[in-house]
Amino acid sequence: MDFKPVDISMKDMVEKYTGRWKLECSEYTFSNLLMWGCGGNILLCEEDGALYILLHWGNKRFMFAPLTLDIEVGAYQKALDKAAEYLRENCIDVLFKGISGPIKQMFEACAGYELMDDRDNSDYVYTMESLRDLSGKKLHAKRNHINQFMAQYGKSFEYVKITPDMMDECVAVYNEWLSEKSPDDTDSMELCAIKVLLKHMDTLGIRGGGIRIDGRLLAFTLGQKIDDNMAVVHIEKADNEIMGLYTVINNQFVKNDLKDVRYINREEDMGLEGLRKAKLSYYPAYLIDKCEGRPV
Repeated sequence: MDFKPVDISMKDMVEKYTGRWKLECSEYTFSNLLMWGCGGNILLCEEDGALYILLHWGNKRFMFAPLTLDIEVGAYQKALDKAAEYLRENCIDVLFKGISGPIKQMFEACAGYELMDDRDNSDYVYTMESLRDLSGKKLHAKRNHINQFMAQYGKSFEYVKITPDMMDECVAVYNEWLSEKSPDDTDSMELCAIKVLLKHMDTLGIRGGGIRIDGRLLAFTLGQKIDDNMAVVHIEKADNEIMGLYTVINNQFVKNDLKDVRYINREEDMGLEGLRKAKLSYYPAYLIDKCEGRPV
């Protein structure tokens, strides 16, 4: 199997497979593969009507579950066994991640594998209306955050569309955000991911929104519509020192750029306690549950 780093030229090839499976989860969007594939972290191989996705994530190596053009158990079993064989031959533990929806159903129909819950990677999905309107008692605190922000910054605040030529400003926001936390190995990957999305905004169909205060960009977010029903938010960064800014950029992005979908996928919490609390505080409509797969 000949694996190659993800490249923008692979968009049509990848979407040939993902379009067949009609997935809701965020992992398999081409934008996600491209942005997190910086530096060869994600490699792709297309062979015999199947797409294989190999990840080098820190000191871990694994695959996403393969996708086939032929959505039939026999074809999928063949692709799955071939992926497992490749991992064994290259001294990699056989592990498949990102298993949900129709992939999970196919995995369950194949012989020789078992599934385990992967709660840390469940995607949080919200109705567009709930994020736009923030109505009801449960979201009262979110409305208060916005009111407090507007009371202080209402006259100097401006929502703007993010465009590729705003790369330097977005990087400055990211670096400011990073200065307020303890950096880790994923931060350089995330910065690269942001640059990739901005560079290829038009080709990928990325939508971006930002908040300026007194003319200075202090928050931005990047996402995309993946079908007529759902959008995915890939990136959201803001100055933590400004009370309510995260709530405002979230709300303004939906109001201005994501109001043409029914649902918004805000991706996983990665098992981070603070991030899980924040995502749950918006009361998701549902979670896209995911599993890991291993040989029995």
